[in-house]
Amino acid sequence: VWAAIDAKRPTAVEATGDPFNPDVTPVRLISHFDHPANSWRPEIRVSWFQGKAFPNMPTKWIDPDKLGHGALFKGTKGNIVADFTTRTLIPTANADLTYYKPRSADRLTPPVGDFQEQWINACKTDLKTSCDFDYSGTMVEQMMLGLVSYRVGRKIAYDGATGRVTDCPEANEFLRRKYRAGWTLDG
Repeated sequence: VWAAIDAKRPTAVEATGDPFNPDVTPVRLISHFDHPANSWRPEIRVSWFQGKAFPNMPTKWIDPDKLGHGALFKGTKGNIVADFTTRTLIPTANADLTYYKPRSADRLTPPVGDFQEQWINACKTDLKTSCDFDYSGTMVEQMMLGLVSYRVGRKIAYDGATGRVTDCPEANEFLRRKYRAGWTLDG
Protein backbone atom coordinates (compact mmCIF):
# COMPACT_ATOMS: atom_id res chain seq x y z
CA VAL A 1 0.00 0.00 0.00
CA TRP A 2 2.72 2.48 0.95
CA ALA A 3 4.55 1.88 -2.34
CA ALA A 4 1.35 2.25 -4.38
CA ILE A 5 0.58 5.70 -2.96
CA ASP A 6 4.24 6.79 -2.72
CA ALA A 7 3.85 7.50 1.00
CA LYS A 8 6.67 8.82 3.11
CA ARG A 9 5.89 9.64 6.75
CA PRO A 10 2.41 10.56 7.99
CA THR A 11 1.62 13.99 9.40
CA ALA A 12 -1.09 12.70 11.77
CA VAL A 13 -2.01 9.33 13.24
CA GLU A 14 -4.95 8.06 15.28
CA ALA A 15 -5.67 4.57 16.56
CA THR A 16 -8.15 2.64 18.68
CA GLY A 17 -8.16 -0.95 19.82
CA ASP A 18 -8.67 -3.49 22.55
CA PRO A 19 -8.18 -2.38 26.17
CA PHE A 20 -4.52 -1.70 26.92
CA ASN A 21 -2.38 -4.64 28.06
CA PRO A 22 1.25 -3.74 28.93
CA ASP A 23 2.48 -7.19 27.87
CA VAL A 24 1.22 -7.33 24.25
CA THR A 25 0.08 -5.18 21.38
CA PRO A 26 -3.69 -5.12 20.95
CA VAL A 27 -5.14 -7.99 18.95
CA ARG A 28 -7.83 -5.73 17.48
CA LEU A 29 -6.47 -2.38 16.29
CA ILE A 30 -7.62 0.25 13.80
CA SER A 31 -5.09 2.93 12.82
CA HIS A 32 -5.49 5.88 10.44
CA PHE A 33 -2.50 7.67 8.89
CA ASP A 34 -2.84 11.08 7.19
CA HIS A 35 -0.25 11.53 4.43
CA PRO A 36 0.52 14.88 2.84
CA ALA A 37 -0.03 15.54 -0.84
CA ASN A 38 2.82 14.85 -3.20
CA SER A 39 3.52 15.75 -6.83
CA TRP A 40 0.83 13.43 -8.26
CA ARG A 41 -1.91 12.99 -5.63
CA PRO A 42 -3.73 15.03 -2.98
CA GLU A 43 -3.53 14.40 0.77
CA ILE A 44 -4.59 10.84 1.48
CA ARG A 45 -5.64 8.75 4.48
CA VAL A 46 -4.43 5.18 4.87
CA SER A 47 -6.20 2.93 7.36
CA TRP A 48 -4.84 -0.25 8.94
CA PHE A 49 -7.19 -2.90 10.33
CA GLN A 50 -6.01 -5.93 12.28
CA GLY A 51 -7.50 -8.64 14.49
CA LYS A 52 -10.81 -9.19 12.65
CA ALA A 53 -11.42 -5.44 12.42
CA PHE A 54 -12.52 -4.71 8.85
CA PRO A 55 -13.42 -1.61 6.85
CA ASN A 56 -16.84 -1.33 5.25
CA MET A 57 -16.48 -3.57 2.24
CA PRO A 58 -17.54 -2.16 -1.15
CA THR A 59 -19.74 -5.15 -1.94
CA LYS A 60 -21.52 -7.95 -0.18
CA TRP A 61 -19.73 -10.42 -2.48
CA ILE A 62 -16.41 -10.09 -0.67
CA ASP A 63 -16.10 -11.99 2.59
CA PRO A 64 -13.34 -10.27 4.61
CA ASP A 65 -12.81 -13.43 6.66
CA LYS A 66 -11.62 -15.20 3.50
CA LEU A 67 -9.17 -12.48 2.46
CA GLY A 68 -6.44 -13.05 5.02
CA HIS A 69 -3.90 -10.28 4.47
CA GLY A 70 -4.79 -7.70 1.88
CA ALA A 71 -5.51 -4.13 0.94
CA LEU A 72 -8.61 -2.24 -0.13
CA PHE A 73 -8.04 0.78 -2.38
CA LYS A 74 -11.11 3.03 -2.53
CA GLY A 75 -11.38 5.22 -5.60
CA THR A 76 -13.92 7.50 -7.23
CA LYS A 77 -14.82 4.96 -9.94
CA GLY A 78 -14.48 1.79 -7.92
CA ASN A 79 -12.37 -0.21 -5.52
CA ILE A 80 -9.53 -2.68 -5.76
CA VAL A 81 -9.19 -5.48 -3.26
CA ALA A 82 -5.73 -7.04 -3.36
CA ASP A 83 -3.74 -9.61 -1.49
CA PHE A 84 -0.36 -11.17 -2.27
CA THR A 85 -1.67 -13.13 -5.26
CA THR A 86 -4.92 -11.59 -6.55
CA ARG A 87 -6.39 -8.24 -7.53
CA THR A 88 -10.14 -7.72 -7.80
CA LEU A 89 -11.59 -4.60 -9.42
CA ILE A 90 -15.05 -3.63 -8.14
CA PRO A 91 -16.46 -0.72 -10.16
CA THR A 92 -19.06 1.59 -8.65
CA ALA A 93 -22.55 1.36 -10.12
CA ASN A 94 -22.06 4.43 -12.34
CA ALA A 95 -18.40 3.87 -13.26
CA ASP A 96 -17.47 4.02 -16.93
CA LEU A 97 -14.48 1.75 -17.37
CA THR A 98 -14.71 1.48 -21.16
CA TYR A 99 -11.43 3.40 -21.40
CA TYR A 100 -9.57 0.66 -19.51
CA LYS A 101 -7.23 -1.48 -21.56
CA PRO A 102 -5.18 -4.18 -19.82
CA ARG A 103 -1.42 -3.87 -20.21
CA SER A 104 0.26 -6.13 -22.72
CA ALA A 105 2.41 -8.93 -21.29
CA ASP A 106 5.64 -7.07 -22.14
CA ARG A 107 4.52 -4.08 -20.00
CA LEU A 108 3.66 -6.11 -16.88
CA THR A 109 6.00 -6.08 -13.92
CA PRO A 110 7.50 -9.55 -13.65
CA PRO A 111 6.88 -11.54 -10.47
CA VAL A 112 9.51 -10.78 -7.85
CA GLY A 113 9.46 -14.19 -6.17
CA ASP A 114 8.97 -14.88 -2.52
CA PHE A 115 10.61 -12.76 0.18
CA GLN A 116 13.27 -15.33 1.05
CA GLU A 117 14.26 -15.71 -2.60
CA GLN A 118 14.53 -11.93 -2.96
CA TRP A 119 16.70 -11.70 0.16
CA ILE A 120 19.10 -14.39 -1.03
CA ASN A 121 19.33 -12.86 -4.51
CA ALA A 122 19.94 -9.40 -3.03
CA CYS A 123 22.76 -10.80 -0.86
CA LYS A 124 24.40 -12.41 -3.91
CA THR A 125 23.84 -9.60 -6.42
CA ASP A 126 22.98 -5.91 -6.58
CA LEU A 127 19.23 -6.65 -6.67
CA LYS A 128 17.04 -4.23 -4.74
CA THR A 129 14.29 -6.15 -2.96
CA SER A 130 10.65 -5.04 -3.13
CA CYS A 131 10.65 -4.49 0.64
CA ASP A 132 14.12 -3.06 1.29
CA PHE A 133 15.15 -1.23 4.47
CA ASP A 134 14.07 2.21 3.15
CA TYR A 135 10.58 0.89 2.41
CA SER A 136 10.16 -1.36 5.43
CA GLY A 137 11.72 1.14 7.85
CA THR A 138 9.22 3.83 6.87
CA MET A 139 6.36 1.34 7.02
CA VAL A 140 7.38 0.08 10.47
CA GLU A 141 7.78 3.67 11.70
CA GLN A 142 4.17 4.33 10.71
CA MET A 143 2.91 1.18 12.37
CA MET A 144 4.73 2.10 15.58
CA LEU A 145 3.19 5.58 15.44
CA GLY A 146 -0.19 3.85 15.33
CA LEU A 147 0.71 2.09 18.58
CA VAL A 148 1.87 5.40 20.11
CA SER A 149 -1.46 7.02 19.24
CA TYR A 150 -3.24 3.99 20.70
CA ARG A 151 -1.20 4.26 23.93
CA VAL A 152 -1.91 7.98 24.46
CA GLY A 153 -5.54 7.52 23.45
CA ARG A 154 -5.75 10.35 20.93
CA LYS A 155 -4.85 11.58 17.48
CA ILE A 156 -1.28 12.84 17.27
CA ALA A 157 0.49 15.20 14.87
CA TYR A 158 3.88 13.96 13.70
CA ASP A 159 6.90 15.74 12.24
CA GLY A 160 8.77 13.05 10.32
CA ALA A 161 11.80 15.27 9.72
CA THR A 162 12.49 15.57 13.45
CA GLY A 163 10.90 12.29 14.51
CA ARG A 164 8.76 14.07 17.09
CA VAL A 165 5.08 14.27 17.98
CA THR A 166 4.29 17.99 17.99
CA ASP A 167 1.04 18.19 19.92
CA CYS A 168 1.28 15.55 22.67
CA PRO A 169 4.48 15.64 24.79
CA GLU A 170 3.68 12.34 26.54
CA ALA A 171 3.63 10.59 23.15
CA ASN A 172 7.30 11.43 22.62
CA GLU A 173 8.16 9.27 25.62
CA PHE A 174 7.11 6.24 23.56
CA LEU A 175 9.46 7.20 20.72
CA ARG A 176 12.59 6.23 22.62
CA ARG A 177 13.77 3.48 24.91
CA LYS A 178 15.94 3.61 28.03
CA TYR A 179 18.43 0.77 27.76
CA ARG A 180 19.94 -1.07 30.68
CA ALA A 181 23.55 -0.28 31.50
CA GLY A 182 25.84 -2.16 29.13
CA TRP A 183 23.11 -2.75 26.57
CA THR A 184 22.98 0.61 24.77
CA LEU A 185 22.82 1.04 21.02
CA ASP A 186 24.90 3.79 19.46
CA GLY A 187 23.55 5.30 16.29
